[in-house]
Formats: sequence, C-alpha cells, structure tokens
Amino acid sequence: MTLAAIMLAAAALISLAAPPLLRVLSRAGLPPDAGIAAWLGSMCGALFFSASAVLVSFWPAHAPAESAVEAVARCWSVLSHDAETWLTVTVCAILSVGLGAAVARGAVFGHRSGRRNSRLRARHRALMSVVARSEGGVMWLDHPIPLAYSISGRPGLVVATDGLAARLSSSECQAVLAHERAHLKGGHHRILAFCAVMAATLPRLPLFAAAPPAVGVLVELTADQHAARATSADAVRTALVAMTAPSTAGRPRSCSSGDTSMRLRSLAVHTRPRWSRLLCAAASAVFTVAPVLLVLIGVGAVSAIVC
Repeated sequence: MTLAAIMLAAAALISLAAPPLLRVLSRAGLPPDAGIAAWLGSMCGALFFSASAVLVSFWPAHAPAESAVEAVARCWSVLSHDAETWLTVTVCAILSVGLGAAVARGAVFGHRSGRRNSRLRARHRALMSVVARSEGGVMWLDHPIPLAYSISGRPGLVVATDGLAARLSSSECQAVLAHERAHLKGGHHRILAFCAVMAATLPRLPLFAAAPPAVGVLVELTADQHAARATSADAVRTALVAMTAPSTAGRPRSCSSGDTSMRLRSLAVHTRPRWSRLLCAAASAVFTVAPVLLVLIGVGAVSAIVC
C-alpha cells in the first residue's frame, strides 16, 4: 500500500498544484509549445499515477518498485503493514469504483464527442466541396467578411474567404493561412478535443477543468509563432490587429480566439528556442515525474523525523 499511497498523492499533487504553477511559468516566459507539453504531461501523469495506484493496490504480492519505496519510507511501511485488513480492502474498493466510473464517463464523453465532431467535419467538407473553390491548398469562399479557419482530418482543410484577400496585404494573408496550417500540422484540434473530453469527464479536478481555456490560448500562441517563422512577425502582428479589429457594424471581423494583447506580446518576446523539442520533452517529463519525487522526499522526511 505504500507505493499506491505515494502514487495517489502524486496524482493529487499534480491535479492541484500544476494549474497555478503553469500559469506562473507562462507569464514568466515559458514558450507556448513547451507550455502545451507541460499541460499534457501533467494530465497524463495524473491519469497514469491514479490508475497505477489502483493496480498496485490489487497486486497479489509486493508490486514492482515496492521494495525501493519502502527503503525510503520504512516507518510508513511498518504502519501500512500493521493496518487492519478491512482498511486496505475499503481503500482498494473506493479506488476501483472511482477509477471505473472515471473510465466509463471518459469513454462515453469521448465517444459522443468523436462521433459529433466526425459528423460535423464530414458535413462541412461536403458543403465546402460545393460552395468553395480550391486554390493553392486553400478552400476559398466568396464572402466579403475576412475570415480563415481550419478543419482537422486526413487531410486537413484550410478555409478562407475572399474578404480576407481583399482586406489584407499579401504578406498578411499568407501569415493568416500559415497560422491555420500550423494548427493542422501541430494537431491542435486533437489536443483541444482531448482537453475538452477530460474536462467533461473530471470537471471537479482543477487541472482538467482549467486545461481547455489555458491550452486554447497556448495553441494560438504556438500557431502565431509558426506563422511568424513562415512569413514574419510583423506580418502576423498586423494581420492579427486587422482580423480582431471591430468592423463598422461593431462586431469582430474574425473568430480568432485568445487574448489579442497577449498574442501581440508573445510575438514580440518569444523566439523559437534552439532545442525546442528537447524543451517540450523536458517540460512534459518534469510535470509528470517531479510530483512523485516531491512526495517521496516528503515521506522520507516524515519517516526520519517521526520514526
């Protein structure tokens, strides 16, 4: 039970502490793609350690790594082995029911969301094949409002209006299209769908409840950076201002998400790190593994003081 308790404590620590820490790091200058990796790593870590805690609880003998953990927390180990059998059975039952309910709820929400999104994409693609024209890998709509968006799938689609080309300069228009292509290349639609399903499955856990809006902003910042490298930061900046400026009717010209001022500041500050992929992997690993180490340190410290 020692290892199971530590894993459960690590999952709880990730769920509670990760959101405020990730917000602080984002404000401090963490690159947005590394921020996305850290959010995903935190969510996957919380899920992994929760499931592992249940698995270890039902392990017939000592689970793998149990001996190493008990060496760190011998006092805790003695207390746990001296605990009544009914307590162990009760904890295992509660963990099993909780995990089973979460898995079932996630499967239902995931299935519903996947079917709904699949139907919407198929309907949208069929409509675009009739009303839009394909030029340069972009589906163009004859509409005066400047607008661009992407549709995930295989292959993904970028849809833009003639109003976009008419209102923006050539470089600005290319920046907007590069932004949408970055969403498709980065799998941002799937990332946001995963966050939405997890938030619907576990809405009371701070990590999963906070993920959709936070990751939604980060994917916009990441796409902006990709577009800036494909064109220029100035082109993305002027296009962003033009697309989010109010029209004469008082409504925005674009459905672009994310805070405009934040996106403009990000374009001015962030550049692509030399080791971008390594930084993303490190951010994901830190937010997955660090909570376990912190819990082990805490358990070892308590054991050294009490025992």
